[in-house]
Amino acid sequence: MGQNQFRCFYMTFHPSNGKLIIHEGHSGKVYAEEKLIYSYEVLGKLPKAGGDTHGAITNSKDLVFFGGWLKAPPGLLVSSDRTLVKQDMREKYSHIHAIDDKDRVELLWSRKWDDKIPPNHWYGEVTDLVYDGHENTLYFSRADGHAELGLWKLSLGDRKAEWIIRDRTVYKLEIKDDKIFGTVFNPAHFENSSIVVYDMIENKSKIVEEFEFGINLDDKIKIKRDGGQIVQLQNKLISFYGGALVVSDPYKDKHTLYPFLEVINNESERPSYIPGLRTQKVYLMGIPIIGVNPSEGLTEPTLRTTVSMILRVDPVVPQIISISGFISGIVSDGYNVYFGTSYANHSPAYTYRSGEGKIYAIRTRELMSNAWNAIRIWIFDGSYVKGNTGIKGWFGGIPLKGFTNKKLRVFTDESTNLNICEYNLLSKVVEDHIHLREGWNTVDLSSYYDLLAFSFDENIKRIKMEIILDP
Repeated sequence: MGQNQFRCFYMTFHPSNGKLIIHEGHSGKVYAEEKLIYSYEVLGKLPKAGGDTHGAITNSKDLVFFGGWLKAPPGLLVSSDRTLVKQDMREKYSHIHAIDDKDRVELLWSRKWDDKIPPNHWYGEVTDLVYDGHENTLYFSRADGHAELGLWKLSLGDRKAEWIIRDRTVYKLEIKDDKIFGTVFNPAHFENSSIVVYDMIENKSKIVEEFEFGINLDDKIKIKRDGGQIVQLQNKLISFYGGALVVSDPYKDKHTLYPFLEVINNESERPSYIPGLRTQKVYLMGIPIIGVNPSEGLTEPTLRTTVSMILRVDPVVPQIISISGFISGIVSDGYNVYFGTSYANHSPAYTYRSGEGKIYAIRTRELMSNAWNAIRIWIFDGSYVKGNTGIKGWFGGIPLKGFTNKKLRVFTDESTNLNICEYNLLSKVVEDHIHLREGWNTVDLSSYYDLLAFSFDENIKRIKMEIILDP
């Protein structure tokens, strides 16, 4: 498996005894408080690696459930290539376990590689879990892999697993009323970014692939982007994708897409950030907190942007709280919020996954404050093609809430006009136009407060753009 040392700590508090449960998802170990209680003794052979790299952990009234994947043992096919293409997946498992109040761990379900798929392919990892107390059922997604992908459910009575939505990379899940809503992972961009809806009572599902475009509601839009988290805010759901978010009104069946952290650079064709990728979420006084992690298209280390960020999904406008390293687990006991972090993000090349990881406790009130530190994001570097760059020609989608000093530095190789659209999660607020001269320009953004996206009226050979935000 290589030196897979990037750290994933997925966490929850046990509902019966209050212990902090930590699933160290890169080394296959589970802790209750600081005591090691499980090392995947019932699966495979030594040495063992993995456990979970997506954040599949949830609770019932008396149990903790965790899922993911395991290699036992890891290995390489005959090759010096250490990327995923040449890895031996024949000893890879997908799994779901339960932990009771005595720290006893039980295997509920597993799936091992077999010869129906090639040796460098694997069956879908468990990527999220939600518990339905009415039916005593676990719903789980399997988004990362080559086969058996989709939405599943596991009856905890007879341990029968059922494949509900097939052959879609259903990823992060949220239960609202009698329905499950979800994003799709889509790492290979083979499918459209979607909102997945499953009716638990009617046993029916639908996939929403076309959205209204928030900047111009007359436009309908489809995108192919990597998927992240989904959160609930009042009666709306907000789904995050690379460079975009979708606001869903489940009662009106209305889904509106807005640019969000749509960062354009020449290091990767994909946006730099995917909010909620490989990270948990937590609700503080009903307000969602998620981590914003780098796109896995950024295989090479980059210094153009922050590594990751902590995001509070406030009503009307999300707010960046802080820069950070890679964020995996997030959990709260009401007094503190605990973050599992590392300075190395998950990437396809294992030798780049080297990093010290730790768990940090931060006072809850600190997460409900303004931004902690200055943010500088290189939001554009390259050529601009009218109507094609970004999302229908728009890029940015940078939230300004919580910052007092806001500036934009822009380099253009010709004089042109910059279009600025300010909007929130309800509607477009205003659209302005600013003339830029050839060379470097500084634009004062102090009169804007919500989300800002940018576009140009013409093709431009070279644009560099950096946004500077000070608390």
